Amino acid sequence: MSDASSTARGRSFFVTLFGVIGPLWFALHAVEYVFARYDALEAMLPLPEPLGLSALFAALPQWAGIALTVTIWLGLLGAFLLLLGDRASVLVLSFGLLAALATLAWGGMAFLNGQTRLGEVDPLLFAGGQAALMAGLWLYARTAKRYGTL
Repeated sequence: MSDASSTARGRSFFVTLFGVIGPLWFALHAVEYVFARYDALEAMLPLPEPLGLSALFAALPQWAGIALTVTIWLGLLGAFLLLLGDRASVLVLSFGLLAALATLAWGGMAFLNGQTRLGEVDPLLFAGGQAALMAGLWLYARTAKRYGTL
């Protein structure tokens, strides 16, 4: 009869690494999102100069605003679930990746229309960064789930 503790697999270092980087990235953007959506908060506690998404959200069409909102909050949830080692992170990050790709599509359209700066944010680089990190987290979580390290 085998002992349950001897058959349990150890937690992968990379699950922890990706699980820490992801929540930090998306938490920063979640704070920026809250500041951008609540003007009273932004007036009381202004963010440092390179941060802030107010101008970006003002220029977004409604569908892209929804996609960016879903990207930020599902990215935060999925990365946090990855940090906890929950296999549901793959599903959450899958939906987040779809939203990130929709946001990236808007970033590309904004670039083609000549909108290279919205406030302090370059829309294409911002959307590309969101999509790249989301894709990296999703690929890693999917692979870790497949090999049993998640």
